[in-house]
Amino acid sequence: MTKSTIVLGLLLLVSSASLMPAGTVELQSILTNINGAQQTDFTGYNTGAFDQSAGIGALAYTFNPGAPGTYFFDVFFDHQLNLPFFNEFGAVLGAPAVGQSYEIGDSFASNIYNDVAAGGALPDTNSLPGQQSNYNNDCLGATCSGDFASALGFLFTLGGGQQAVITLNLSQTDPGSGLRLVDTHPVDPNNSSELHLFVSGDVVDVTVPEPSNLLLCGPMCFILLAGFRRRRPVNSLSSGSESGLGPNHAISEAALTGYGSREEPFGNIHGRG
Repeated sequence: MTKSTIVLGLLLLVSSASLMPAGTVELQSILTNINGAQQTDFTGYNTGAFDQSAGIGALAYTFNPGAPGTYFFDVFFDHQLNLPFFNEFGAVLGAPAVGQSYEIGDSFASNIYNDVAAGGALPDTNSLPGQQSNYNNDCLGATCSGDFASALGFLFTLGGGQQAVITLNLSQTDPGSGLRLVDTHPVDPNNSSELHLFVSGDVVDVTVPEPSNLLLCGPMCFILLAGFRRRRPVNSLSSGSESGLGPNHAISEAALTGYGSREEPFGNIHGRG
């Protein structure tokens, strides 16, 4: 391989990176720890309003343990805001709600992934605040930018018949309230303007509606009800004194409703004497 070929290949590599469209967001990995059960995909999530490739949109997870108690839900996101992915830094806006915790760190060069894997409350720390450019990947120390990752944690208590709905929002627009973890890619030779990602979420305890007694009873209730209606006494029809009708009129009414003589259930409807 000639020296000119190597130089040409390097030029093409740099050119392709510089031509990458600004604002390209990609989700590199996710880890969810649901009260000790871990997964690295979107199993159980409602992803109808979420772009799984970009990692942008709204995610919802419904957790129903079937028993009262205190539970936790932790989630880790590793996003890339354009290239180079190692030139990003984090910031925290707002404050965590009761039971909510967070962490920002360098995706796999800090404890953030292991903290989510361990589960429970997160440390409420930002270990990637440095804004010194790491565009050439040669910056060392706490003041340098790096590979941003974020994590949110929720601790909640459920009563009998309750379930938790966890909602996660990942957007390039600031929602403006509540706790937000902010990923920033600064202006550098590959990005003419700053890029931002906002990570937020909340949890709501919801009472599971109980089915009605009629639904619990099922088809048997309808069978018993039908049998009761068929066996209803006919005293009011066979007793003229109680109904105010003559005895012949009462018997005729009973016959027409199917409660007449067993020997002639339909009386003289067909003209038989």
